[in-house]
Amino acid sequence: MKALIKAFSHVYPMAKRWLKRFPGGVYPDYRKGLSARHPLQKAPLPDELILPLQQHVGAPAIPTVEPGQRVRKYEQIAKSAPGLSVPLHAPTSGTIKAIEKRPLPHPSGLPDWCIVIEPDGQDEAGEMPIAIRTPDCPASLKEMIWQAGIVGMGGAGFPSWRKLPDEHGKIHTLLVNGAECEPYITCDDLLMQTRPQEIIAGAVTTAKCLGAERIIVGIEDNKPQALEAMRKAASGTGVEIQAVPTVYPMGGQKQLTEQLTGVEIPAKAHAVDVGMVMFNVATLAAIHRAAEHHEPLISRLVTVSGEGLAEPMNVDTLIGTPFKALVKLAKPKNELNYPLIMGGPMMGHEVMDHKVPVIKTTNCILANPPEPVEPAMPCIRCGECMDACPVNLLPQQMYWHAHAHEWDKVEKLHLFDCIECGCCSFVCPSHIPLVQYYRHAKGEIRKLREQQAFQEHARRRHEAHLARLEREKAEKEARLKAKKEAVKKQTTAAEQEKSAVPSARQRAIEAARKRAQQAAADTPSTEDKRKAAMEAARKRAQAKAGQTAPAAPETAQDKKKAAMEAAKRRAAQLKAQKATQKETNRTEPKTDPAKSGETPSAEDRRKAAMEAARKRAQQLKAKKTTENITDDSVPQTAAATPEDRRKATMEAAKRRAILLKAQNTQQTRSEAPQTESAASTPETDSAKSGETPSIEDRRKAAMEAARKRAAALRARKANSTEQESDT
Repeated sequence: MKALIKAFSHVYPMAKRWLKRFPGGVYPDYRKGLSARHPLQKAPLPDELILPLQQHVGAPAIPTVEPGQRVRKYEQIAKSAPGLSVPLHAPTSGTIKAIEKRPLPHPSGLPDWCIVIEPDGQDEAGEMPIAIRTPDCPASLKEMIWQAGIVGMGGAGFPSWRKLPDEHGKIHTLLVNGAECEPYITCDDLLMQTRPQEIIAGAVTTAKCLGAERIIVGIEDNKPQALEAMRKAASGTGVEIQAVPTVYPMGGQKQLTEQLTGVEIPAKAHAVDVGMVMFNVATLAAIHRAAEHHEPLISRLVTVSGEGLAEPMNVDTLIGTPFKALVKLAKPKNELNYPLIMGGPMMGHEVMDHKVPVIKTTNCILANPPEPVEPAMPCIRCGECMDACPVNLLPQQMYWHAHAHEWDKVEKLHLFDCIECGCCSFVCPSHIPLVQYYRHAKGEIRKLREQQAFQEHARRRHEAHLARLEREKAEKEARLKAKKEAVKKQTTAAEQEKSAVPSARQRAIEAARKRAQQAAADTPSTEDKRKAAMEAARKRAQAKAGQTAPAAPETAQDKKKAAMEAAKRRAAQLKAQKATQKETNRTEPKTDPAKSGETPSAEDRRKAAMEAARKRAQQLKAKKTTENITDDSVPQTAAATPEDRRKATMEAAKRRAILLKAQNTQQTRSEAPQTESAASTPETDSAKSGETPSIEDRRKAAMEAARKRAAALRARKANSTEQESDT
């Protein structure tokens, strides 16, 4: 069947696609014979070796040497950075000439940090940096590969230790990539021809550590010598050698996996996810040298080819050798005034400086003189790019959206599944550089993702800041609330304790109230005094009526003496009452509001003032009643005429009125402080308390006093009239 398809392909070239399992693919002019017909050569030692710190995917290595320091072969000169990185070793002995920025074999052409070694020609070897002698498990294998600084040598440059799982038995099939589908490149072909035992031994060691049951080597059928050498080396080892169709890009990981096993790796997945892992033949040879000879990765095979070279070849060169030195070894046909290409014509890129060094991922240096470039024309929608895509994408639609900078739409068309093989650009009749559009779109989308990640990080930080402020505010409010609750509890406890024990002011008020009640009980009431006066008048009347002989007529001189005597007795009695009142006021306990710390209310002051006024009225009434009784006790002569008695009575009334007025005036002046004291009971002085009785309180007290004085005056007049009638 394959022979029939090959015969039919001469009539219909695209019939070759029926021989493979994956879609798409192209058939360029491989031109591999230019370099494959020459034997492998050893590159001479250059004047200086330039070792970039960034030779792999991930973080660059960190220098461990200084300028002027002498190093030996295999010595570590840069340690691995944290994360995805590998160390760097000296390819030969020499002196560290400089650590500076030099141009790199990168599409940007920008310089980066490099360690420059000036070889001394002695090639003196130092201690081997690989501590693990014989790996026997995935962990030890990964450690050994990491210490040796081995990366993917097929061109990807991914650190090989990162591709391996940690569990034994997770990988059931080890795939070996010997397809080498890129035109002009033959370094892997020469490696399989010259060192097949190293490749097979490295594959067996790796499979044994991982627990893989199968080892499959895929080699394109356009390399018959390599197939024969590999089959001979794999005899008796259980390694399967399969010839695969010669089609580009057969060397792609997903394409070769599907061709060898029939398993299609899903999008956004890796071979390890389906229980398989793939290594390039050069990578397995480096693993064997690290496991058996404990050598780090310091050299590799490089194809130096192109239409501009007279003797294309494959050379075994040290890492760090400048491109210019290797190209001169291949004898350029003309002056190299055009850019060299690192890699093949399909996926390689131009380097702007011929002095850029060979790195761990350099598999080919291509010197093709520039050809006329066909100008890009509008897309004719032929669909050839879609038929050639080995990943089943829609290159035409992706091109339209990338050209319009519609990054979201081009990403939805699975842009990142594109392997940038260049098949679409190769078959495009309009000569549109489709791959360049896709690379640019990927770069822009990565920038947008970085910006979005930065914005998301800033948003989370801002939200965390706001949450922290809210939390601090809530904590502060909680602390204040707890403090207020504590103060409130303390105040409540103090008030309860204070209410349980009566204050000094309350005790003083209670004592004053009891004294007032006792004084009121000891002082005869007005009714009692009135009854006593009437009883005394009755007795006097009875005594007068019972006299048998009238007394001698009283002369005017006797009346005057009797009146003066009565006035003296009243003055003495008034003086005694004042003395008694002063003694009472002095002996009564007084409470100082300033000392007690409390202020009596207006109601308490009003009640105290009314009580004091009531006491004064009672005392005044009792005094006047006593005076009436005294006046009535003056002997009256029977011989006095009615006119004389009337005059005497009027004279006595005038004297009593004058005396009463004087007494009231004097008592008002002397009792004013007592009234204020009584009105502010249990306080001592209203001025000290800071308060003054209201006008209403003073008016009521004055009216009450006037009412009592009027009642007393009426009582005196009634007594006088009664005496006159008795006489």
